[in-house]
Amino acid sequence: MLKYTYSLLLFILSVSCSSSRPEIEVACEAVDNFEYLIKWDVYPMVQGTVKIYNSSDPENFDTKKEPIAESPISDQAARVKINPNLHRQYFLVRFDDKYDMVTATRAPQLNYIQNFRDIGGYRNNHQKYIRWGMIYRAGSLDSMDYLSTKRLNLMGIRTLIDFRNLENFRTPPGTLHLENVINLPLSLPCETPLCDKIKNNELLRGDAIIFMQDLNLELSEKAKSTYKSMFNQLIVEDNYPIIISGDLGKDYVGFAIALIMVALDMPKDVILYDYLLSNTYLNKRNVSLDCHKYPVHVQEAITTLLSADERYLSCGLEKIIRDYGSITKYLEKELGVTQEKRNKLRQILLQSK
Repeated sequence: MLKYTYSLLLFILSVSCSSSRPEIEVACEAVDNFEYLIKWDVYPMVQGTVKIYNSSDPENFDTKKEPIAESPISDQAARVKINPNLHRQYFLVRFDDKYDMVTATRAPQLNYIQNFRDIGGYRNNHQKYIRWGMIYRAGSLDSMDYLSTKRLNLMGIRTLIDFRNLENFRTPPGTLHLENVINLPLSLPCETPLCDKIKNNELLRGDAIIFMQDLNLELSEKAKSTYKSMFNQLIVEDNYPIIISGDLGKDYVGFAIALIMVALDMPKDVILYDYLLSNTYLNKRNVSLDCHKYPVHVQEAITTLLSADERYLSCGLEKIIRDYGSITKYLEKELGVTQEKRNKLRQILLQSK
């Protein structure tokens, strides 16, 4: 009897293990204008084939047609080439005809827009993924060329939320077919002495580090009404897709995206990872500050200001945790992001694959 029970237990365990979904991670890189590298990691490794389909709509793929690429799962990567067009490309990666994952390039190629990227594809603590093509973060859209405007229009962007102050804000051109342009101006007291130090050639790298930490502290305290208004727009489903922008898409935008990710129950390492991507997608050479006219020590300080550092964001978030017990409590008490609103936000932005 004991031997029979043991055999039955082994059978149940083997069936359970074989039917459970493996851990799957998928990424996409642009190799050339119309060529992409799709990479995947599967644990535990399973046998079978990967089929890759493409679409300009991340929610709809025609899987009845032939895949654009097919490869053994064990290859862990495949190159795909698509017909030339201006549409953003999304890829459905199907594993052994059982498991689907959607991926895309993190940063679509757009000229003259700093720090532009999609926050889709990140996985939260409950195995849900942020939908691709719903929220983008970016610097100013003021200098877009014709092709960038065309590509953005093809992405179907409906809403722009811009944090620039009234002095710097510019209404986007009518050629960018936005339904809503929402300026939520942010200007913090700590910025004035910084500008004076730069003009007087007094800014040092240490000053820049302290400023960036102070900036994030002030964002947690003095930007509450701005971020509250932002969340009120984010729970309106008809507003999507949305671009959240600022001068460089790094500081005000970075803090905003971190708060959104907390509301979506993203792990801390994911929040920091996306924040630090500004070091990849912000081209410091293209920032119009005429750095060459300043002494070397000021140039080094400006480079520090243009960089993302884990310490900067953590400074503001850790203060919130000290003052409120958790960022979720801060969201609810100060920004009005109740459980009901969080549920609505998750319904709009999260999916299971």
